[in-house]
Amino acid sequence: MEDIFDKIKIHVTPEYIEELGKACYNDDRNYPENFSNWYSNIEDFGVFRHSDIISNQIFTYEDVKLMQEVEHKEDVDWEKWLHMLMPTLDKMKSNTLYSIKNGCFSNKFDFKNSICTKMDLAEKLWDLDYVSHLFDTCGYTELVVREYIPSSLQKVPTIYNGMPLREELRVFYNMDTNQIEYVVDYWDYDYCEPNITNITDKIIFNWFHNKYGNRQVNHSDKLRDIEAKIRNDIQTLKFNKKLKGIWSIDFMYVDDVEDYKGIWLIDMARGFRSAYYDPDKLSGGKNNE
Repeated sequence: MEDIFDKIKIHVTPEYIEELGKACYNDDRNYPENFSNWYSNIEDFGVFRHSDIISNQIFTYEDVKLMQEVEHKEDVDWEKWLHMLMPTLDKMKSNTLYSIKNGCFSNKFDFKNSICTKMDLAEKLWDLDYVSHLFDTCGYTELVVREYIPSSLQKVPTIYNGMPLREELRVFYNMDTNQIEYVVDYWDYDYCEPNITNITDKIIFNWFHNKYGNRQVNHSDKLRDIEAKIRNDIQTLKFNKKLKGIWSIDFMYVDDVEDYKGIWLIDMARGFRSAYYDPDKLSGGKNNE
């Protein structure tokens, strides 16, 4: 790094590194996909369900420096981490399972690190944050702890180390016109199947895909029914004026656990940052970044 800085004529000082770190922190805090930056702009979920937020802890710049202090798990000072996480830990009940993510990343492809108890929150967050940095996902400056939506193991298969495989639809929604642009199956076969490398996950995914036969949004009765309900009910979902342009909204359908039945709003992102984004499907074919 010193050779690189020499070539571009930057004199590296501790003060310069500190200012660079603060700038990166501020950029991350302002990133629109951060959970706190979009969730707070939903004024009314209408008839849709959403996980109760146990804690949405915003980390300080000093917290983030602590989280990046060491590169190896065995070197972590867990006492410092537990002190940092105290605002969240104080809200968590013992022996209860929670869903966690940072501002933008849940690491669902290794789902065992997306759920935790009060006892292993610090360790699971370290694992999650480490992978988040590897993929450069942003979201490092906050922690989201939510109610975990349980599943029936007899009715719902799991992939990715324990993630319940349920029906999900991704809706591309125009915040300026309050209209749906288009809807896709989150588990689109042609997109997902080639990228599933674990053989057990691939077998389960193929079973899931063939469960209803000809499983496309416009063909499967199940997906068509879910889409129709979302299209009918989405007007009950109210956003404030701060969200602009095209956003993707992910909905998950739960019918296997009585107390949790319904359609859940589980995530959002700007459309052009999302899988299945296609400018040609937008009204007028505009690229609404």
